[in-house]
Amino acid sequence: MKCLNCGTEMMNNQVSTKKDLISYDMCEKCGSLWLDAGALDKMAFQVKGSIEYCSREPVAETEKQARKCSRCDDSNLYQVRFLNSSDIILHHCRNCGGFWLDGGELDLIDKDLAKIMPVSGKGFSDFVNDVHVPYWYKRIKRKSSETDTQVEVLPIKGAKQTKTTADQCPGCGNSLTEYTVFSMRFEGCPTCKGIWLFKDELRTLKNKVEHGSIRWLNDEINSIEKTSAMTTKRICVKCKNVKMVSVLFGKSSIVIDWCPQCHGTWLDKDAFDSVTEYLKHESQSMHSKEIEKKALEEVKLLWSGGPESRYEELLDIKATISALINTTIFEHPALAMLCMGTPRL
Repeated sequence: MKCLNCGTEMMNNQVSTKKDLISYDMCEKCGSLWLDAGALDKMAFQVKGSIEYCSREPVAETEKQARKCSRCDDSNLYQVRFLNSSDIILHHCRNCGGFWLDGGELDLIDKDLAKIMPVSGKGFSDFVNDVHVPYWYKRIKRKSSETDTQVEVLPIKGAKQTKTTADQCPGCGNSLTEYTVFSMRFEGCPTCKGIWLFKDELRTLKNKVEHGSIRWLNDEINSIEKTSAMTTKRICVKCKNVKMVSVLFGKSSIVIDWCPQCHGTWLDKDAFDSVTEYLKHESQSMHSKEIEKKALEEVKLLWSGGPESRYEELLDIKATISALINTTIFEHPALAMLCMGTPRL
């Protein structure tokens, strides 16, 4: 593993503590660190609670060139805010869950943690610098090239490959593979990581992520075939002789290709993750009145018959009401304190 900042080969450190085994890669020239998923929490053994949930909210990309994950075969690192609210920006891989920390960022994390939660001693950056000797009894240091492993990037995180199909990828021309995820099947490209979904499968797949919290947001999906489209050179995966058209998803810059004949959709690499992030942000920016209107629309769809089954429509209504309750509480601090049982000052 090469340092993303200075190109120096990093050193892998395996530290045996009284309760765990902690592994991290460090650049001994500039002090940068690579931490696999879970390592950040392990190193923060003196901190109560998890500190890896900072990976949920990516910040606007400000770098001229995206950094590549040191562990995955083809995955970019995204800039994220540490603990979602601080000014500390880390680099995170959505695929393997690892973190890249530039030199000195551990010290900044220590200071940030001390403000919001109990931290013993001087924090956990001293652990890396051998100060917390009593907490570990053995450390093995080797060149990263001796311990490096590579993580496969899948079209959708958590998907499992089943078989190769006879269809060709409209993006790179290679054979598509069948995958399963969330108890549904889809075709994806193992090379360029794009995915093919039949009509309405984008809605079905979207409904299963984020614990179903964004399943009630269907306006953009319903409008895909009504949006101004541009013909592409890509051929439909199933129709073979029909060219797909490209549209923008909602008000975002996410491009989705769909077939005007079979109405299947093609999403390039990371497009599905971008769709779910966009919808999540949309749900968080809505006011209670807007969500209330959505809830009434969902009820009407239940009785008039929407594109989904009655059971799915009921789940949409449930998710909408849940979002309405959460937003209403957030907009009314007094109500929030009442729900939490906090006495009002």
